[in-house]
Amino acid sequence: MDHRTAPDDAPTPLVAPRRSRAVPAPLAALLVAAARPLFRVHLELYRREMASSIFPRDERTPLIAGPRPERLAFIGSVAVSGLGVLSHGMTTSSQTAARVADRRGRGLSWSELTSPVLTMHTAATMPSLTTEGADVVVVLLGIADVLAATSATSWEADLRLLVDRVREEAGPEVGVVVAELPPMAEFRPIPPVARRLITAQIARLDAASRRVAAGDDAVTVVPFPSWSLDGLYVQELFSWASMHRKWAEALAPRVVAALESVDDRRSAPRRRHRAASALAGAVAAELASVTGVVGEAGTGAPAAGRGRARRRAARAAAGALSAS
Repeated sequence: MDHRTAPDDAPTPLVAPRRSRAVPAPLAALLVAAARPLFRVHLELYRREMASSIFPRDERTPLIAGPRPERLAFIGSVAVSGLGVLSHGMTTSSQTAARVADRRGRGLSWSELTSPVLTMHTAATMPSLTTEGADVVVVLLGIADVLAATSATSWEADLRLLVDRVREEAGPEVGVVVAELPPMAEFRPIPPVARRLITAQIARLDAASRRVAAGDDAVTVVPFPSWSLDGLYVQELFSWASMHRKWAEALAPRVVAALESVDDRRSAPRRRHRAASALAGAVAAELASVTGVVGEAGTGAPAAGRGRARRRAARAAAGALSAS
């Protein structure tokens, strides 16, 4: 998806982060619903801001050469589009990919489905997610959903749909890594009431993501990294380049872990096949020994010979299973 770029890479002015008191979830739902007209105003302002914001101006190069290449797919908004930086190599997705390739010691390619205003519902209902062949899919959505006052119920249902569609395109063993939302209320000076509403909405959507992951071993939720003024502000101006870097630093280890889990899921059938083959071989060998015992014993003590052989077969089968 296309987006406009501004001529300069200038940092965004910000106030220092403030701590907001948590709003109970039931109350937050009521407040967000009541404040939907206000959220719509913020969403429209956000759309206009994105239309004139800074985004990468170079060509994407979603490929890192190396042996036994793996593949990722990124589905996201500003972290993938690259808000605030002029090079695609500085985006969260590109920096995550580079760190994963380095940790795995393998080649890597990746796809990107992105727009600064992409929502979970829009992503989940796209004709194609461009995730074919992906080993792990990384989801970085939610900013537009916060401003659209998307309900936690709708977010959870759309995330489940997205995961199902990813599996249809990429295969049943694919891993899914979902990034929690950034502290949007700290990105610009806003009134305290709006700050608390946005923070409460973020908490609701993050909780819904964690519910999806709790019931699906292949889905991982990654909290947004803890952050402070250090390294994020230069002369009281916010550095988006630093934000992309910190986000990638938090995501990369979890993507590596997800790839390792995918390796385990894909190798499980081979391990079961080897175990079954070993078991069959052990049983066949012991059955052959039964025939030998009976033949040697003649009619004198066939029952005792068969009993000993069956016990040996059982022990051999147990050994083959434990070895698998």
